[in-house]
Amino acid sequence: MDFIIETLGGSLGSLLIGGLLLFIAFFALKALISFLKNWWLDEAQKKFISEIENIILEIKFPKENEIFPKAMEQMLASFYQIYSFGIKPEKKWLEGQIEESVSLEMVSSKQGIRFFIRFNKKNKPLVEAAIFSQYPDVELVEAEDYVKEFSQDLPDEEYDIFGADMVLGKDSAYPIRTYPYFFGERKYEEQEVDPIATLAEVMSNLQSDERVWIQVLISPAGSKLREAADKLIAKLSGKKEPPKKKGLVGGLLEFTHQAALAPVKYPEWSGGEKTEDKPKSISHIENEVIRAVDAKASKLAFESIIRIIYIDKKDSFTSSNPKAVTSAFQQFNTQNLNFIRPHKLTMTIPPRFFVPNRKEILLKKKKEIYKNYLSRKFMAHTNVEKMFRKHLEPSLFNIEEIATIFHPPIRKVSATGLRQAEPKKGAPPANLPISE
Repeated sequence: MDFIIETLGGSLGSLLIGGLLLFIAFFALKALISFLKNWWLDEAQKKFISEIENIILEIKFPKENEIFPKAMEQMLASFYQIYSFGIKPEKKWLEGQIEESVSLEMVSSKQGIRFFIRFNKKNKPLVEAAIFSQYPDVELVEAEDYVKEFSQDLPDEEYDIFGADMVLGKDSAYPIRTYPYFFGERKYEEQEVDPIATLAEVMSNLQSDERVWIQVLISPAGSKLREAADKLIAKLSGKKEPPKKKGLVGGLLEFTHQAALAPVKYPEWSGGEKTEDKPKSISHIENEVIRAVDAKASKLAFESIIRIIYIDKKDSFTSSNPKAVTSAFQQFNTQNLNFIRPHKLTMTIPPRFFVPNRKEILLKKKKEIYKNYLSRKFMAHTNVEKMFRKHLEPSLFNIEEIATIFHPPIRKVSATGLRQAEPKKGAPPANLPISE
């Protein structure tokens, strides 16, 4: 009898060890396959991006601009034509195709504020048509990249920088404060303040060696905002989400767990339970939030990253000016909805005191965000890097929100140093008398 028990015990132990080794081998193989897939995708996307020919246009708006930010919203809606409506798997994995992006940029120096747009050259007819349809009096000039004014590797011995990627602080489905809040759907009035005024004022009060660069990177988001909004509305309304499918790995784990408990407990498999929505009493504030979330998702949306770079000479560099730039975005924040904040992984501030090599880490962050700005890099981390480190995810902004952040100043704000278009010369009238 003892021999039989020992034999069975030995067989059970061997079976458990074999199962454990098989389990480890399965996960190791899965991790290896995932690594190889992401590495392949990184290489394919790198090649695809390198073959894109981008151009930069400077947009010179006329003096005493009277055009409402709604025009910028319509312009952004026209840009949505670059959307692929779903990249095919063979295009993604064999060619590395990604959704196209556009960079909207505000650049400030002692000479004034300039507006630029950077995009794929093949989309030039689309971009020009979108701009002129809403701003017929602008002047578009194909320009050399302004970043070439400085070294391609900052900080250096002469200049220091501050940088940060600005993202939404809460779920992207929550909206920020937009231009209708500041002056409604009507013509600009004297007592009203253009939301771009604060930012323009900060960007205008610069010394000769200072620069403020702001780029708003946008790429069509498809249905992502609508899906995020529906999920958030269901949560705020008290509706339960249907159970998620566990997949192969989750199924194996659940099977192992239930098999181990089978001698003492009848298996209970997840996914068979019914989900019933319990009515929830919604307050007035919660109802307003739900309406705001739904309204945001009713408009076209872009995945977006707002990237800021401040440059100055080391001997005059001060942290007050970068703080003024980031704080200018606080006017778009709301207490019960959303807010814009610097992403802590990208913000060029030193790590905590107990972290070794603080100076080296800070220098690396500065060089990384500067490099990302120069290349207009939409995704700050590769697919392989995302497997091993925390990474930045772009936020979802709709066209109304982006138009609030990026638009030409209205009327009196133009006195802050906006680089303006030259007045256009019209043709002489046909009946003009000519002296002999």
